Amino acid sequence: MTVFPFRTRLKSLFQAFFICASCCGLFSLSACLETDPPLDTTGDLTFTDTRLGTGDVIVRDTTTIMQVGINFQARLKDSTVVQDAQGQTILALVGSTLDQNVGIGLDSAMRGMRVGGMRRIVVPPRLAFGNRKQGNIPSNSTIVYDVELRSVELFKREDVVVGTGDSAKINGNATVKYVGRLTNGNIFDASTTDNPFNFRLGQRAVIIGWDLGVLNMRVGGKRKLTIPSLLGYGTRGSPPRIPANATLVFDIELVSVSN
Repeated sequence: MTVFPFRTRLKSLFQAFFICASCCGLFSLSACLETDPPLDTTGDLTFTDTRLGTGDVIVRDTTTIMQVGINFQARLKDSTVVQDAQGQTILALVGSTLDQNVGIGLDSAMRGMRVGGMRRIVVPPRLAFGNRKQGNIPSNSTIVYDVELRSVELFKREDVVVGTGDSAKINGNATVKYVGRLTNGNIFDASTTDNPFNFRLGQRAVIIGWDLGVLNMRVGGKRKLTIPSLLGYGTRGSPPRIPANATLVFDIELVSVSN
């Protein structure tokens, strides 16, 4: 799945601005800025199930983050294939604006799919790549996806004990005790009783699953996190203890917080 995350788009916008600024001596700024056509806001997001699945479901709760494995082909309305990932499984995120998300159009249209199912999804320009040309995809393109859902894995935050102290907030420091396991039960890391772990929340000092999972915990609380690989160590893993594409399970106790 080709993904154009917010940070990449922002970087591209800055690059475009500086290119425009450097051209101002030869061309008018208005001419430089009018390179993209107006956004085509017509068309509806539609989908048709071509095969119903019987496995795990992509839940409709938009606050739930899920990792999905999909096989797909994307083409324009004139049948030109712009991306073909058939025969392989691509991991992506649903319910998230983080890197490697599937995009707002697919995110909405894949809700309710079950593993083993296939769905044809028609995504209008405003919910696809908009009015900017992206690689071999022209501006204002409607994209037709044929998607097969191969796996669904939820990012889980389960409170074992609800704390009563101050809560962990973005940019605050959190001190925790933890044990990290693979799904087979093997422990790959743990804090010691005398040496809990301290980190600053929301600064990517830890894996994304921790930033999301510890947020809003209260001091004294204990929480179990089940973290899919895209929110953990991804395709690289962390050798030798954490293999590639590993789901991680953490038992975390929030000891203290500070600004």
